[in-house]
Amino acid sequence: MEMLDFIVLFAGALGVGFVSAIAGIGGGSLLVPFMVLLLGYDARVAIAASLLCVIITSSSAASEYIQKKMVDFKMALLLEPITTLGAIAGAHITLSLPTNYIEGVFGAMLLYVSITMLRKSLRETTATHEEKNTSIDDIPWKRKLAGLSVSFIAGLTSGMLGVGGGVLKVPILTLVMGVPIKIAVATSSFMIGLTAASGEVIYIVKGLTDPRIVAPLALGIIPGATLGARYLGKIKARYVRLVFSLLLLYASIRMLFSII
Repeated sequence: MEMLDFIVLFAGALGVGFVSAIAGIGGGSLLVPFMVLLLGYDARVAIAASLLCVIITSSSAASEYIQKKMVDFKMALLLEPITTLGAIAGAHITLSLPTNYIEGVFGAMLLYVSITMLRKSLRETTATHEEKNTSIDDIPWKRKLAGLSVSFIAGLTSGMLGVGGGVLKVPILTLVMGVPIKIAVATSSFMIGLTAASGEVIYIVKGLTDPRIVAPLALGIIPGATLGARYLGKIKARYVRLVFSLLLLYASIRMLFSII
């Protein structure tokens, strides 16, 4: 690998790590489009590298959130087992699909989530979700079942597309379960490493994980994620969701146009 390629991967990962930690995602929803659209990597190689970086990002960001007591462990314990099963299934599906199908599904998924979160961020006041704490014991079973169902889809998406599932987990926790946005971001960051690890095992076995690509990405994403986690508490929840949704909207449009 040439030095310029190393620097570009490192710089991109630094920015992705910062944004992903603030938004409560593993970074794959930004890292995969960055590698495929801007750098021209094969989608499966990008997904394999992304999942490994998601694990690193989750560990870096989650450690900060755990220290600040922002992670809802009961909520994570409820949702993560079914998400893990989805990740394993998703990895197997991707290995059997053509590349353009993978990119199309990725773009469509990002478009839906970005529009949903953008509409909510524009409607809400800055006080929404900030003063309301939701205990898992207070959530009706219907909402819990809905959260579990969508969590399987989040895991499926993770394994298929190289994301930690945070791109869906944050909306699940906030829109379905009623969890405050910052708690949702912190809990999502804790969960996505476990989800990504489940899917990554499949890609490693298939020989799609390239250490030469992962090295600069990991070196950049660790400080980026750590810095982003430290700044989360200083940023208003509404702005976190707004920036997150706009970034996803941009990535989804680029991904969809790449297959036309």
